[in-house]
Amino acid sequence: MSTDLLLSARRVMVIVAHPDDAEIQCGGTIARLVRQGTAVSYVLCTSGNRGTSDPTMTSEQLAALREAEQRVAAARLGVGDIAFLRHDDGDLAYAAQPLRQELTRLIRQKRPEVIIAHDPFAGLARYEVCYLHPDHRAAGQAAFEAAFFCAGGPLFYPDQLAEGLVPHRIAALYLVMSDAPDGCVDISDTFAAKVAAIQAHRSQWGRQPDLEGFFRDMVEQAGASWGVPLAEAFRLMR
Repeated sequence: MSTDLLLSARRVMVIVAHPDDAEIQCGGTIARLVRQGTAVSYVLCTSGNRGTSDPTMTSEQLAALREAEQRVAAARLGVGDIAFLRHDDGDLAYAAQPLRQELTRLIRQKRPEVIIAHDPFAGLARYEVCYLHPDHRAAGQAAFEAAFFCAGGPLFYPDQLAEGLVPHRIAALYLVMSDAPDGCVDISDTFAAKVAAIQAHRSQWGRQPDLEGFFRDMVEQAGASWGVPLAEAFRLMR
C-alpha cells in the first residue's frame, strides 16, 4: 500500500496549521507510529489564536490555552517534540516566505524521512469549515515547498548552511484532507488514543455531544474504500 513508506519511517514530522489538526486528521496514525518506535515531531504553524466565538477572550489568552491543550493532546499520543511557530490564525498565507524559511530550518534540523502535511492541491474546497480554512492550504503549500525544493537545495537560505545545517531531502510527503487519497493506515488499535487526544482540545471540542461517535463515522468512511474498519487516509507524494 502507498502508506508503506510512512509506516516504515524512523523519523516523521507532522506540519499542521492549528492545534487539533494533527489529532483530527492523523492522530491514530501518530499513535501507531509512536508505539512502534518512530520518532514523531510536531510543527504548529499557528497557535489557533482566533479560533473562538467568546468575545471576552483575547488572542493571547486563547493562544496560551490552545498551546497547553496541544501539549496534553500530543502527550496522550506519545509526542513531546512540538515547535510552535505562532503565526496569526487565519493570516498564514500572508506569512508564506518566512513560514517556508522556518519550515526549511526545522526540516534540516530534525531530518525527517517522511512529512505529514495538509494537501495544498485538493482541488475545489468542499463546503465544510475545515476544507474552506485558508490556513490549511497555506500550511500545506509551505510544507510542500520547504520539503521538496528548499530543504535539500544548498542555495536556499545559505545562512542556515553557515550555521551548520546540512541540506536534507525527505523520502515522501503524506497529505491529509485530500480529495484524492491513495492509501490509508489502519487505526483500529489506536482509535481510542485518537479520541482521547482530541478530547484534550476542550476549547474546540468540549461541547461536542458525541465526540467518539462523530470521529468513528469519519474514520469508518475513510477506511471504506480499502476495506479497513477504522482508518486515516493519505495522498502520497514521493
